[in-house]
Amino acid sequence: MESIKKARNRLRLYPKLIVECGPQATEYARCVALRDNVMKGDCAKEFEAFKVCVQEAAKRMKTRLMALGGRGSRFGSTETIQIHLFLGFVIRFMFIVYGEHHDKTNVLKYTDVDYHVFTDAASEVAQGGSPFDRHTYRYTPFLAWILLPNVYSHFIFGKILFSLLDCIASKLIYQLLLLDGQSKDTAVKCSFLWLYNPLVIGVSTRGSAEAIMAVLVLMTLYFMRLRLALLAGFSLGISIHFKLYPVIYCFPLYVSLTSHHLQDSIWRQILPNRSKLRLVIGTAISFFGLTGLGFFMYGEQYIEEAFLYHLSRTDTRHNFSIYFYLLYIGADYYIPGLNLATFGPQLLLIIVLGFKFSNRLDVPFALFTQTVVFVTFNKVITSQYFLWYLLLLPLIVSRLTMTSSKAILLTVLWIAAQVSWLLPAYLLEFHAVNAFVPIWLESIAFFSCNVGILMAVISSYMVVPTIHHHNSRKNR
Repeated sequence: MESIKKARNRLRLYPKLIVECGPQATEYARCVALRDNVMKGDCAKEFEAFKVCVQEAAKRMKTRLMALGGRGSRFGSTETIQIHLFLGFVIRFMFIVYGEHHDKTNVLKYTDVDYHVFTDAASEVAQGGSPFDRHTYRYTPFLAWILLPNVYSHFIFGKILFSLLDCIASKLIYQLLLLDGQSKDTAVKCSFLWLYNPLVIGVSTRGSAEAIMAVLVLMTLYFMRLRLALLAGFSLGISIHFKLYPVIYCFPLYVSLTSHHLQDSIWRQILPNRSKLRLVIGTAISFFGLTGLGFFMYGEQYIEEAFLYHLSRTDTRHNFSIYFYLLYIGADYYIPGLNLATFGPQLLLIIVLGFKFSNRLDVPFALFTQTVVFVTFNKVITSQYFLWYLLLLPLIVSRLTMTSSKAILLTVLWIAAQVSWLLPAYLLEFHAVNAFVPIWLESIAFFSCNVGILMAVISSYMVVPTIHHHNSRKNR
């Protein structure tokens, strides 16, 4: 099995070159896949043909490549990732310290208002009460329990915890990319997209708990990659308990456990096997276990605040959503079919994308596209929601064939669309200027920008070819 793993990893080292050597790569992959135990020297002829093709393609592309199986650069060493993780935490700690000073000297606070809600809820728990006694606390009660040191120790404990989880998330990204066959150099650089992302740093150091979700989602993918379906289910269930949105990941994760599923019928992909049952059981145990415990401790108030509120939430305040103005002007009226019109396209696209990219090796891309659609088509969008798909971007960027200049252009376009939205939003929020229509127009522009970028990313993504395995008894 180790030989098979190494052989498959070689096939994913240089995806752009493999595209040019498709026939040779297919022959080599088929040779490896059809053997239960690959021995040294097996498939040597096919591999040599593939290797020569890659080398020739590299010359044509004027690309410098390491010899297949060669050593990585010093930049990608294990020591390097540890140094960057430490540096990433130090940067976050400096922001936390600055935030404490800023809050004491400025009217506009650095600390997120939700962090005060978390701390107040923890204070209620410390006094023997319910975290839901704190108005607007609409999260799992266990978050308040986790943040009890905010009350007993220091106010910044939660921020430090979230910053540490940020670094753990970056390390998980690194490990997932290594499991995907990427070099250490590539894995380190891709992890920087999360570790040194200014938006990620700002959100965590201001006291948002998104880092918890980041670790849970990545742990789910990590266990899936190791074929530990039960543990993946545990992690997925906990993440759904903390926030509902990861429930959209259930379908592609479930389907990805089908043996050679792209060559099977839809019915075959839906039917359970041992791995699928483990995933479902793990998810059910952790989700219903934690949810049941929360209900036992805090009753119907917990269900109402932590779940039902989010399912029926319609925020009429200005936000990035394309629907916000419609909901604002229609707040006092019943609009027939509004929920179907807003939720229908979102659900349809999530299902289609989850099915299309549900190959085991394409699951991170399935989750990425699903999350972009979920956020872009949602009735409420805040800046924190962007982290849900930015978390998955480092896992798929090495599979994109777009040029660096195009990637930079799309990034600038995405940032510019946000900045142009923030100007009228600032005038409304801080100067009471009636800017609802300009905000709505900017929301339409931002929506169009996100859809266009997603289409560009999908068109440049290289799907990993699925190879039929004769021996698939393990998943049956």
